[in-house]
Amino acid sequence: MSAADTTFPSSRIEERPLMAMDIADNTTGTWGGTDPLMDRLQQWAGDAYWQLLSHHKGHIVRQTNHGLMMEFADARHCVQAAFALNQLADALNGRTDASKHLQLRAGAHLASYGHGQLEPVDRDVQLTSELTALAAPGEVLVTAELRDRLANGLDADFEDLGHWVESFVQPVRLFRAHPTHGAISDRLTAEDQDLRPALAVIPFQANAPEVKHWVLGELIADGVIARLSHSIGLRVIARQSTSALRGSGELAEIERHLGATFILSGSYSIRNDKLVVTAELAEARSHTLLWTGQLQHALRDLLQEQSELLHELARTVAQALDKAQVSQALTRPLPSLDSSFLMLAGISMVHSHSSKAFDRGRATLNELTMRHPEHALPRAWLAMWHALNVVKGTSGNVARDIRQAREQTQHALDVEPKNAMALAVEGYIQCQLLSDPQQANRYLASAVEANPSEPMAWLFKSLYSAGWGSSSLSVTEAYVARSLSPVDPLRYFFDLLTGNALLADRQLDQAVACGRLSLRAHKHHVPTLRLLLTAHAELGQFDEGKAILNQLRAEAPELTVSSYLAIGSAESPMRQRIANAMRQLGLPET
Repeated sequence: MSAADTTFPSSRIEERPLMAMDIADNTTGTWGGTDPLMDRLQQWAGDAYWQLLSHHKGHIVRQTNHGLMMEFADARHCVQAAFALNQLADALNGRTDASKHLQLRAGAHLASYGHGQLEPVDRDVQLTSELTALAAPGEVLVTAELRDRLANGLDADFEDLGHWVESFVQPVRLFRAHPTHGAISDRLTAEDQDLRPALAVIPFQANAPEVKHWVLGELIADGVIARLSHSIGLRVIARQSTSALRGSGELAEIERHLGATFILSGSYSIRNDKLVVTAELAEARSHTLLWTGQLQHALRDLLQEQSELLHELARTVAQALDKAQVSQALTRPLPSLDSSFLMLAGISMVHSHSSKAFDRGRATLNELTMRHPEHALPRAWLAMWHALNVVKGTSGNVARDIRQAREQTQHALDVEPKNAMALAVEGYIQCQLLSDPQQANRYLASAVEANPSEPMAWLFKSLYSAGWGSSSLSVTEAYVARSLSPVDPLRYFFDLLTGNALLADRQLDQAVACGRLSLRAHKHHVPTLRLLLTAHAELGQFDEGKAILNQLRAEAPELTVSSYLAIGSAESPMRQRIANAMRQLGLPET
């Protein structure tokens, strides 16, 4: 069945966590042996019991003299309620005589409910009750069906007990659940820490009772993760980890367990075959809301490879992150900001439209290199800052900037010889500034080999191929880079170098289209203006080319043909084409 033919029929069977809890022994003494467990809990724990059950989104569906049957909104709250009730029992038992102690035990299962029914099917009620009878005092047993909705090491530590076949024809696989006391991931040591901020995309929740297709929330999360996973300067946590926290509204819990800097979460509903998604992006530690919004598209769009909803959501999140980090780095003292904030802000400001922000980018990356001298990534981006300062024509001392750029890449490669970004930037410097195509090719090939998923490695390899290698290969490499980072905040830079590849391959109309896209996002970018004037001149569109040249001269008043050729290799066929276009359009030679 094609994606266009796929429908989402209403589910006829619902599943909810069901837990039975009873007294593990025949407690006597002042409590007696006949009062219902609920009454005994009320006498024994007062309102603490009810508050605890409510906190974990549970309610009582049945009661007997010795036990309770409780239903929960999700599996996580179910097992956490069992642990919390046992902890409450331990705490209160410690304050009373042994004769008054209450020992609890629990069994939990993912029970089925007929469509529209308030009671679980009898078989699942019986199974849950018998499961509880197997548990020892203080023990929590769960079936495999419920276990599959939980994350080992996060929701609980699970011990596989094998199959139980005493009462049913089909074996029932059981697990003993133990409270977990650690985070899902070990914290990295300072020297191993990834400086990039981490984004956790939590599967979205259905917010209307008629929507039972929780898989849609997984699809939304999957799509956003796929589109952001290769974003420069951002680490996106895999869904296998974030799914474990589905339904958690506690930012501190997500930050603690996953080490997330930012959290994207939300809900969805279906209205007249439209999927309506409400999302919010927050900074985990401060609980600051960075962005919230609502998107609406046809339900079938979610299953399309080029889903407009997922692309728009991912792009909006990337832009919100970029804006938030740059704003903080511009307005707050750098020592007061976390390194992960500085890393993303520094990368963004390297490509900033504002000269103030561009200069601040250098200070930001310098701060990071001082904090983390053994990390390659800040040094690679600081080298990129110096290289772009030359390429943009804003350097007051070209030789010094080139020297400092190379110092940073060499420091980066000394501490991490296979860092793909450092290798890529060194290749860029060799290609654009040092006129050494052989060295450029060697570094860029090493960058791609070190990390085939590094978009900048492919982007700079495309630049090399456009100037010295195969123009058709250059186009392919540019599109590989774009596919690896489809919603990158540095999109204008990708558009520029894609246009450069198309220009090299003499696909002039397409080169103009890419150049226009880049210029629309970064109006004053000198390399983009050079690309456009060359394409227009070679198309014979001299009026358009002269208009672009006027813009270029406004940005770089001292520019001449010879000063352009003095940076990098005058022997590059591409540079010669650009120089000839400048001459044709009237730029002075000297």
